[in-house]
Amino acid sequence: MSNGIVPSMETLPVELLHRIFDDVDTETILFSVRSVSRLFRAVVNTYNRYCLNMKSIPKSNFYLLCRFIKPCNVISLTLSNDEKSSDQIDLFVSLVRLRQFTCLRSITLLNIDQFQLNFILKRINLQSLTALSFTIRKYDDRRTKTTNNLLLSLTSHSKLRKLEYDITAKRMAKVTWPINSTIQYLTINNSITMDCLLTILQSSPYLHTITMKKKFDELYNHSLIPKYSSSTSFQQLRSLTIEELNLTIDQLESYLSLTPSLVYLKLIGRIHTLDGKRWEQFIELNLPHLNKFEFFFTHQDPVNRTHEDLQLMLASFQTLFWTEHKKWLINCEYYFDYSTYIRIYTKPICKSSLEYEPKFKKLSLSTSDEVIEDNPSVMTNVESMVFTWDRFLSGDVDEKKAITNRPLFAKVIEVDINLCWSWMLFSFHSFSILIDVQQIHRMKLQIYCHRSHMKSTWTQVSILLEQACNLSSLMVDGNLHKKAICSAVENMYSLLPRQLKHLKIPINNLDKIERILGRCENLSTIRFNKKSKLSKEIIQWFRDNTTNSSYWKDKCTTIIWLGKKMIPSSDDTIPNKRIKLTDDRSNSESI
Repeated sequence: MSNGIVPSMETLPVELLHRIFDDVDTETILFSVRSVSRLFRAVVNTYNRYCLNMKSIPKSNFYLLCRFIKPCNVISLTLSNDEKSSDQIDLFVSLVRLRQFTCLRSITLLNIDQFQLNFILKRINLQSLTALSFTIRKYDDRRTKTTNNLLLSLTSHSKLRKLEYDITAKRMAKVTWPINSTIQYLTINNSITMDCLLTILQSSPYLHTITMKKKFDELYNHSLIPKYSSSTSFQQLRSLTIEELNLTIDQLESYLSLTPSLVYLKLIGRIHTLDGKRWEQFIELNLPHLNKFEFFFTHQDPVNRTHEDLQLMLASFQTLFWTEHKKWLINCEYYFDYSTYIRIYTKPICKSSLEYEPKFKKLSLSTSDEVIEDNPSVMTNVESMVFTWDRFLSGDVDEKKAITNRPLFAKVIEVDINLCWSWMLFSFHSFSILIDVQQIHRMKLQIYCHRSHMKSTWTQVSILLEQACNLSSLMVDGNLHKKAICSAVENMYSLLPRQLKHLKIPINNLDKIERILGRCENLSTIRFNKKSKLSKEIIQWFRDNTTNSSYWKDKCTTIIWLGKKMIPSSDDTIPNKRIKLTDDRSNSESI
């Protein structure tokens, strides 16, 4: 029997609503949920697990978040001085009180200046942090001692579990590492000396996962290995990832022999020995607990290889150890276009980014019976792709259409497409056989074509953009800056997806800015070619027609971080209103 109560969100317990908020971004909670009713406003005001991510946020929302958020309710904070928001960190610390972030557990600081890093670390509660990530874009030797002392203090605290940093090897060598550090996860985004790496391992008995994203050759110091291998090994390390490998097999083995407890190993890069038998013997002797081994090796090979040569090479990976005991299946590919090289990798591919190579330019073999080129399961980890649309790629697309209707790279969310001037007979109607266009978040179009091909090119581009319903970032480049080409793409602006947040596009007059902003109401950043004759006029336009915008310049582009637009959301021309300059910097200015 019904009690007459109509179920609704407002009848849910506050604790359950807060659990739901854990999976919702801060902007949605504060700008959408909070305004629904007084009840929801009260529920939002008592929520204390905000994960505040300021990266790529519209500048207008940035100010609102700084106004509405209660620092004591934030447990995770991400700030970024990247090209999309170059002055964000300075702006943030001017609008909030850092000492009020009393419950902060995780902080990520991207492209931060060294003096900013010191300023923030001095003012937040280091003892509550469990995770810290930072990349330094600008060093200051006068502040190095202070930075090192702050890092020592931070890594000495018992609660810190995750550390990710980007510091040069020379500077990292000067950082003192505490004895018995509690760090469990370490990610290194720059080079590091072998001496420093081994010191960290010696001082970190709980460190079980290391990810290194830069070249390993700068880490290697052969004279240090015997000192450690004869006396100790680092039993605590269970997982190791090296993403830019460039060592001989002897050097690599000497280091891996110090980590006998590895359960997971991932290696990406160049290596000069592609011998499965040697790997088998080394693993059985030195890595007895290894149950997952992922690799993607590239080897420059000046010798012309045949199908039989590849079969002989792959045979060393077809023993019972590989196929039955470990069940590590291997693909081998030989490329013979402009240069000759070999790729050998475990399945599925462990790299997140790839450049597509047409079948015409390679030989492929596998230790399994699956067809390599048409197997989406091999590509399940690939999230970023580069395509050059030429006659070879078009041929592959036509062939795959006859075999399957599933996209080969189903998980790709970022794509760079080079439209080649020498091959314009393409159709993006068939592109879905390679990727799921509806999943794409970031797209870069490099267009090189003659004026006579421009109309057909943009017809195809419009087909692609219409499918990209989740696209948030679009870069359009190539030879479109030329006057003759620009005049042929007047309809380009009407093709822009309305949901875009980040845009790079050529323009040949200031009227196009109003058209762009009128169509793309959610834009957070927009960039233009700095070499354009309109570069100064563009900056002045944003001074006159927006408030709280800022811009940043590098060698090639001018990037505008959009504040509040002072024009209505339409394509009609309206009068401009001048806003004066409020700040002046060498590379970054508020306008």
